[in-house]
Parts: sequence; C-alpha cells; structure tokens
Amino acid sequence: MQQSAFEMKTNLIESYLHDLERELRRNGSFSVETLTEIESHLLESVERGLRDGLSLENAELDAIRRFGPVHVISTTFEMGRISPMQKLLLTVAAVLGLLVTYVDSRPTWDDTGITAVAILFVCGLVAFISYKRPWLFALAVGAWIPLYGILFTHNYGSILTLIIAFIGAYGGWVFRLGINKMMDSA
Repeated sequence: MQQSAFEMKTNLIESYLHDLERELRRNGSFSVETLTEIESHLLESVERGLRDGLSLENAELDAIRRFGPVHVISTTFEMGRISPMQKLLLTVAAVLGLLVTYVDSRPTWDDTGITAVAILFVCGLVAFISYKRPWLFALAVGAWIPLYGILFTHNYGSILTLIIAFIGAYGGWVFRLGINKMMDSA
C-alpha cells in the first residue's frame, strides 16, 4: 500500500515550512492557519508530482520551487496584511506623536524625561497592538520632534528622539512576539 504525501511529510517540506514560519513570525504575519494551508498546498503539489512520475525528492523540490522562495512568500503575506486596523493605528500614532511634539514645543515645558517616556510608551503600545512594521510606528510617533527641532529651532540633536521611538516600538514588537510564541507552544 502506497502512502500519500500527506502521510509522509518529508524533510525538505518540513525544512521549508520551518524557515517560512520563522520568517512569518519575524515580520508579524504568522498564523497557524496560514502555515497549515501552505503545508496542504505543498503536499498536494508533491502528490501531483508523484502521480506524474517524479521521485519523492524531485516532487518536493518542484513543489517548493513552484510555491516560491521563503523570503518572497513572507514578504507577500506581510504586504497583504495591511488592515484597516493597522491604518487606524498608524493614524492614531501620528496624532499622538504630533500631540507629544506640541507639548514638547511649548516654552513652559522643560521636562525631556516625561517626553521621552511618553514617546517610548506610545511607540511600544502601538507596536504591541499592531505587531507589524514597528519601524513605521516608530517614525509615525517619533519623527515630529526632530522635524520641529530641525525646521524651527535648527536643533539637529533632536534626531536622537528617534532612538527612543525605535526602542519603544521594537520593545513592544518583541514583547508581542514573545506572547505569541508562548501562546503557540501552550
């Protein structure tokens, strides 16, 4: 009795799926359903190749070649997942960044520590909620103070504000990935 490709998941397909899962997790596009669906498509393609007379290894290689390189598939999923929620979060991030900049630009405001914590917190929270493209949220929140500083006060040192924004955004992103990983392993 001959086994189907579904019954004999192989090393090449396993390796490809492992690499794809790592990339999808890295860019925030991972879901168990997506990976299961991709696995199903790959195994169906392997079965087709076996029916067409290919060896198991060649059928696997053909299935993987047809599906595409891991980085291309990962990028495709990342680009296809810009949801209305993410657009809303990006807008909220930009508005909050403008608000922090407005408060920071007031002549009576002289508390850089509170401004830095506000940027760190807002970037971290928005990146945690979205967990995709943390760099974009860091720029949406943190770019306003450097723009104001350069354009109106010729303060090029205000570019350092972006460091705080990126630390906050990537901190929120890493925290969310950690939670996702714990949930997936439970």
